[in-house]
Amino acid sequence: MNDNLVQRWKKATFDIVDGSALGVFRIFWGLIMLLETRWMWRHLDDLHSDRYFHFYYKGFSWIRHFPERWMTELEIIAMMISAILIVVGVAFRPAALVFFLGYTHLFYAEAGAYNNHFYLIMLLSGVLFFTRADAYHSLHQWRRGKKGLADEGVPRWNYLLIQIQVVIVYVYGAIAKINTDWMIAREPITFWLKFGQKVPDYLKGLIQHEWFTYIAAYGGFFIDLLCPFMLFHRKLRIPAIVILVSFHFLNSQIFSIGFFPIIGVALLIVILPPNLFRRNRDQHPAVRSEGKISRPVLLAVSTFCIFQILFPLRWHLARPANPSWTDVGHRFSWRMMLRSRISRLDLRFSDPDVELWLKQNPGRYPILSPSNGIRWAEYPNFIWQYVQALHASLEEHGMGETKIYAHVTTSLNGRDYYPSIDPHVDLARVENPYFAVPDWVLPLPEDMEPDYEQIMPLENSRIFSWEALKEYLDENPGPGSDYLIEKPTNEKPKLPDIDSFPEL
Repeated sequence: MNDNLVQRWKKATFDIVDGSALGVFRIFWGLIMLLETRWMWRHLDDLHSDRYFHFYYKGFSWIRHFPERWMTELEIIAMMISAILIVVGVAFRPAALVFFLGYTHLFYAEAGAYNNHFYLIMLLSGVLFFTRADAYHSLHQWRRGKKGLADEGVPRWNYLLIQIQVVIVYVYGAIAKINTDWMIAREPITFWLKFGQKVPDYLKGLIQHEWFTYIAAYGGFFIDLLCPFMLFHRKLRIPAIVILVSFHFLNSQIFSIGFFPIIGVALLIVILPPNLFRRNRDQHPAVRSEGKISRPVLLAVSTFCIFQILFPLRWHLARPANPSWTDVGHRFSWRMMLRSRISRLDLRFSDPDVELWLKQNPGRYPILSPSNGIRWAEYPNFIWQYVQALHASLEEHGMGETKIYAHVTTSLNGRDYYPSIDPHVDLARVENPYFAVPDWVLPLPEDMEPDYEQIMPLENSRIFSWEALKEYLDENPGPGSDYLIEKPTNEKPKLPDIDSFPEL
C-alpha cells in the first residue's frame, strides 16, 4: 500500500509531460514583466530614488537601494532585457535569474511599496527559474528542431509548483476573509463600492446597490475558496475559468490594483491540459516516466512549498490581536482587500526648542517620497522606523536626549478614530520585536464596530482624530498628555483618495 502511494506520488510529480502550456505561460509572463519594469521605471524618482528615506522589512534593513541613480537605472534596464529574453525563450535561465534578483532587490529595498501582487511576482519569478519553461514555443525549441532533436518535455512538478502557489494565494485569501468586518459588516468592500472615484459609468448604477455588496463580499469569499479546486476538476474547470476571468475583469474596472488581474488570468494557463496549445496533440506522448530531479533542487522546491504553506499562517500566533490593526503578520500572508485605514499623525517632542529647530530646518526630517508620504502613518512599524531615523538625525546635532511621542489615531474599516500607538511612549527608545505585537501598539477596543457614518464627512477626519486622542489622554494621563496640540478649527484637509485605500 505504501509502495503504491509512493509510486503514485512520483508519477504525479516527476513524470515528463508536454510543456507547451508552460511555454505559453512563459511568453505571457515575460510580456507582463515587461510592463511591470516599465511601471518601475516611471516610479524611479519616487519609490526607488536615493534622495528619500525608504522603509524596510524587519530583518532586511541591510537591503538598500544602490547609492547612485544610474545604477538603479541599469538594474531596471537589465530586467527589461531579461523580460524580453524570457518572452522569446533564449538564454532563459540566466534571464530568469537576472530578473528575479533585480526584482527581489527592489522589492525588499522599499517596504512602503508592498503589495501582494508584487510579492507574488517575486515568488513566481524565482519559481520560473527552476523550470524548463523554454522547452516549448521558444528559440531554444526552434534551435533543437533545426538540429533534428526530439521534444524535451518538462517534469510535471514544473506545473505543480506554480499550481500550488495559485491555490495558496486564493485559499489563504479566503481564510483571511473569515472575520466579522468582511462577513457581517461587509466592510471595507461596501465603502469602496460606494465611494470609488474611478468606477466606469456603466458600472456605477450596479455596484452602489446594497444587494451588490453581498454579492461582492460573499462572492469574493467563495470564489477564493472554491474556484482553485474547481480548476482541477475536468467538468468544473470551464465554469471556474469563466468565473475567475469575470472576477478579475470586474476587479480591474472597480479598483486600482495594478497588473494583478492580468496575472490572475495568465496563471490559469498552467491549470489547463499541458498539451492544449500544441497544434498536433498526438505528436508528443502525454506522459513519459523519465523524470529526475537533483537533491539540491528537490530540497529547494520542498522548502519553498513548506514555507509558503506555513508562513502565511503566522498571524494566527498574534491572536487575539487583529493583524489589520496591528499590522503584525499582515504582509506576506495573502490578506487581500481586508482593510481601509485612515490615520492622522503628529510627532511631539519633549524639548520645545527641538520642535522649533526642526521647523526652521525641515531638511533634518527624513524625507519621504510622494508615495510613502501619503500612507506611512497608517502602519505602526513604519512610524517606529521613521522615529528611529529622526532620532538618529537629532543625535548628529546634539539633541539625542529629546523624547519623541507619536500622537496617531486610526479609523479601521469605518470605526471611530482611536490611538493606534501609545501616546505616552518615547518611540525613540523602544524595541520593535520581529513577530510579536509591540507593547506600545494599543489594542483595538472590541466594542468598536465598523460603520463609516461615524467618521463622516471625511473632510473632518483631522477633527475627529483630535477628539479621539483628547478623550484617550483625558482617561489615560501620562507624559504624552502635555503635548496635545490645540483643536484644529478652520483646517479643511483634502478628501482622502478612496482609490488608494484597497490593499491587494
